[in-house]
Amino acid sequence: MNKTLKKQRRRPKQARAIAKYNQILDASARVLEHCGYRHATMSEIHLESGHPYATIYQYFGGKEDVYLAWLERFMDSTIFELAGRINQTSEQDLSARIEMSARYSLEQIVLHRQTLSRLVNGMGLVSSLLIEQVEEKSRGWIRRAFGPQMERPENAALLEKMLTATRAGNGYWLMLILNTQRKIDIDQETENVSALIKALLSVR
Repeated sequence: MNKTLKKQRRRPKQARAIAKYNQILDASARVLEHCGYRHATMSEIHLESGHPYATIYQYFGGKEDVYLAWLERFMDSTIFELAGRINQTSEQDLSARIEMSARYSLEQIVLHRQTLSRLVNGMGLVSSLLIEQVEEKSRGWIRRAFGPQMERPENAALLEKMLTATRAGNGYWLMLILNTQRKIDIDQETENVSALIKALLSVR
């Protein structure tokens, strides 16, 4: 079981259960936007989702589990879509792939900025579960985008450089998420974060 979601009781497997699970996560995001993390409760999620407590507690032990699951779903869907785009492109240049990754990530941040801001502010940047989940997904993203060969011993140094660059990128994303007063210019920010990652990877 994913250690970042160790409190989560079980995962849905059948289509109907998966639909309910996603409805609960969607409702939790609406509650977060209306109430903020501190005032979000399982009761509010129950009322917003329309699902009984028993259904919600089948999957989650509390609101932290719910919001970690929402974050995991957000990251998984972003990684899946971005890895697919990268794998389908005929562009083999690493610099271009970095820029593609930065732009798509920024577009998703802009789309979900309010929810992400409330979640990260509410849970706290020092939340070990939050940090562990982002780290795990970063490694998964590299593997999806660049192939399982990244885990081979001969690529250990390159993998570590890519993880370092990804951590730097994650820090940049967090700054943009938290600084909601700052307008995001996708073109400019793509250039900024791409330059940061390229510098760490020694890519021109």
